[in-house]
Amino acid sequence: MKLRLILKTKTKNDKEMSVKFNIAPSKHLGFINFVNQALKQDNPIILSFEKISTSGEKEDSKISGVFQFQGSEESEKLLQKLEETVKEKERQRKKQKQKKKHR
Repeated sequence: MKLRLILKTKTKNDKEMSVKFNIAPSKHLGFINFVNQALKQDNPIILSFEKISTSGEKEDSKISGVFQFQGSEESEKLLQKLEETVKEKERQRKKQKQKKKHR
């Protein structure tokens, strides 16, 4: 299963543009939990950037924003289903690893 974060906006000519970021399978559950928490508590999300140089030095970007997730009961059910799917895939993966160890 693939999970992507998609950011969309419109240009001054009203053309839609977007950028897509793949979310690694190891981060699926954490991302889903984050979204669930933000929806349930109705708290704003702060978006910011961190620049990391080749030497490993970190610097906060001057660009940031605040937004809020909006969802319905249906979207909560979809997130729960997605969370269950991720957990099931993780269980299957762990079972496969255990079978390989016992061989």
